[in-house]
Amino acid sequence: MSASVAAQNEASLPTAHDVPLGPLAGMDVPLWKAATGAVLHLSADCRAFRVPPQRAGVSLRVPDRDSMADVPEPGGCQSCPNPFPDYYTEARHLVSRMEDLGKLAARLEAGHDLDAYCGVLTFGMRGPGGRDPKDAHRLLRKPLAALAAARDRVAERHAHNYRGGEATEELLLIGTASLLHSDFHRRRPGKFRLPWQETWEEICEEALEAQELENPSSDQLRYDYRYGFDRWCEKWLTALMDLSHAEQHDRPSPVAARWARAHDVLEHAIKRDLQDEPWAVRLADRLHHTGRGLVAGIAAPMADRVVVAYDGREVIDLPWAAQELLWVQYPGGVRETSRSQHHLTALPRLFTLLDGLSRRSLDVIADTDWHDSPTVYQEAIDNVPKAAFSPDAHCWWNTNAAGRLPHLLATARADAASARRQAQSAQAPWR
Repeated sequence: MSASVAAQNEASLPTAHDVPLGPLAGMDVPLWKAATGAVLHLSADCRAFRVPPQRAGVSLRVPDRDSMADVPEPGGCQSCPNPFPDYYTEARHLVSRMEDLGKLAARLEAGHDLDAYCGVLTFGMRGPGGRDPKDAHRLLRKPLAALAAARDRVAERHAHNYRGGEATEELLLIGTASLLHSDFHRRRPGKFRLPWQETWEEICEEALEAQELENPSSDQLRYDYRYGFDRWCEKWLTALMDLSHAEQHDRPSPVAARWARAHDVLEHAIKRDLQDEPWAVRLADRLHHTGRGLVAGIAAPMADRVVVAYDGREVIDLPWAAQELLWVQYPGGVRETSRSQHHLTALPRLFTLLDGLSRRSLDVIADTDWHDSPTVYQEAIDNVPKAAFSPDAHCWWNTNAAGRLPHLLATARADAASARRQAQSAQAPWR
């Protein structure tokens, strides 16, 4: 993207210049200081004063007009009581959120950054203390709406980079790493951890036995290996599933960069535990190569899509921000209730295995993806009775009211097929 286009995109984002002064206009706040101090305070009641303070020779004056960009920062003592009205706190919070969105947009303009895009998708519009945007001051509602619109524009501008192709492969890798990560934290080794752990242990044993033949006094190395094995796995998996940006450099794809980061982290951990022995590099290479094959072996047979229902009040064992990306890459029907978004869509079977909590949030409705459009899923979930989404009901798809969900899907599918036939007849009535 050219520098001029990037600058134009950045200029379209709201800033402090779009936030009105409101009741702050014309305020003149006296400043205080200790008799022998130089730090300025906003209030004479600041607990930092040990003796009665005295007025400073200056004050904090807010202009009569313009915007929050012209309000001077209080500076000085950070523990002073706030002398401004609540509007100041709300407006400053809004300005801070505008700056946060600007930083995310700049990171996306600079190149592939999955963490930044997920940050845009999960970008919250709530006020200070989690206050509902509907309760915002009337003068802040317009810039708040502008910020929400800007967030949607940024997400849509970069959507083509994160909705398919390499981004889908990257999310599948993160999902597989998350599955293994949750399996590693179970009290007993699960069906994914056990074969992987046995394979890695065999490799480590072979390497250590070969080293012991050359150096019989290497008992400390064996102790370090036993002690550090779980930590190696933890660091390797975290490097794979972490959404933070992995430097791509000359690597062909973000997935390759993610694999390279995991290798570097594993090598560093092994060198640290094995006193930076030269053979530790070969051990790291072999463990990484084997682990990569195991991850591919888990992901490949579970890439086929199935139709699932998701209860938005629960979470799955996937990095929180990545869950929003999951619904972007696999769009379907959405039903909003209070603060929750419930989904009905088709996604790879792998993600259904991430539902490792005792309270299940995902349910497989159909084992076969019919390649339906999001419209079909939307019609089906719209026809689910409202009672299924009651706050007292756990998992809407598990209620009696939603028991006919497969039937609703079939009906929506038939309606879509009928609509296509009618459209074709209208275009070619002689057929």
